[in-house]
Amino acid sequence: MLLSSLALLLAASGAHPNSLSRTEIRVTGSVATVELGFQALSLLEVLPELERVRDGILDAEESAASQPVIETYLLERLRLARVVDGREELLSGRLVALTPQDPAGLGAFDLQRVDARLVFEAPEALEHLVVESRLFHETNPWHQDFTTLNWNEDAAVPHTFGGDDTRWRFEPAHVRRPGVLALFFRLGIEHILHGYDHQAFLLALLVAARRVRSLVGVVTAFTLAHSLSLALAALGVVHVPSRFVELAIALSIAYVACDNLLRRAARDPWLEAFAFGLLHGLGFAGFLADALAGEPLIVTALFGFNLGVEAGQLVLVLVCVLLFALLFRRRHLAEEATPAPGLVPPVVRASLSVLVALAGFYWFFERAGWLPWA
Repeated sequence: MLLSSLALLLAASGAHPNSLSRTEIRVTGSVATVELGFQALSLLEVLPELERVRDGILDAEESAASQPVIETYLLERLRLARVVDGREELLSGRLVALTPQDPAGLGAFDLQRVDARLVFEAPEALEHLVVESRLFHETNPWHQDFTTLNWNEDAAVPHTFGGDDTRWRFEPAHVRRPGVLALFFRLGIEHILHGYDHQAFLLALLVAARRVRSLVGVVTAFTLAHSLSLALAALGVVHVPSRFVELAIALSIAYVACDNLLRRAARDPWLEAFAFGLLHGLGFAGFLADALAGEPLIVTALFGFNLGVEAGQLVLVLVCVLLFALLFRRRHLAEEATPAPGLVPPVVRASLSVLVALAGFYWFFERAGWLPWA
């Protein structure tokens, strides 16, 4: 009696609060199976004619007699479509199971739950899916549906429908992967081309190198290090405050440049490249934090970004090496030489190192907030 009185009170005052449902969509080839669980009261508010007794309960007899009406309503308010040549085509669906919760198991303040299973079929294997959910919006415009989509063997992807959010165009991982790879590849290139601090660090390593062949090992050490730390930071394994990372990157630039000035001969700074590459990888992770937020294909994104960074680095290294060869007329840059004279004359190495050191110290003081105009 208490439950009946509560249901009548809610019905008299309009739609009940906290109208919720849960939907699990599972796509296998050309078939999409939808498991839908909702409150019986939400259904009875939009289809009051289903009740013989106004008690807020949908019993087994009522659900069996009204199954065609319920099927029509669910298929009108929960629609699935595939995308063909840029056009959306609705999938044909049918209600295959409708199971109201046994009222005998309800507590005094519990709302009855109804489980339904819908099956949608496409003429061929699905590549995209558009989900439109307006369930119970006629009387509950604030209704929320917590949806989970399982696409073949991919990990489940959640989405919440509510208010004006009634459409979800879903692309599975194998469709999105090339686009995500290309997007983060471009981000990697842009970050290197616009990252003057990383360019300065590379320049300090370049002018310190003895020959092109040894330069390959230096760049490889830097690549391995920043790829490792970037992955660990992006996956949440390590976390270092971004302020500390940016200050340390600036000091690493100044350190390598000053080390060039203190050494009279060219060298192969692969150890510095690896050690400070770990720092620069953490800097890349800070840059990527917002771009990776909510991106399920993190491994693909990281791989694409690293490829872009390496492509940008390769372009910079090649331009510098060719420029050094042209300016200093070295005909055999790739050949072994004893003693190794270096890629650039000592005076050029010293001059460029001074400029890089000054830039590194400037970035450090700027990032620390120690400049009066910063």
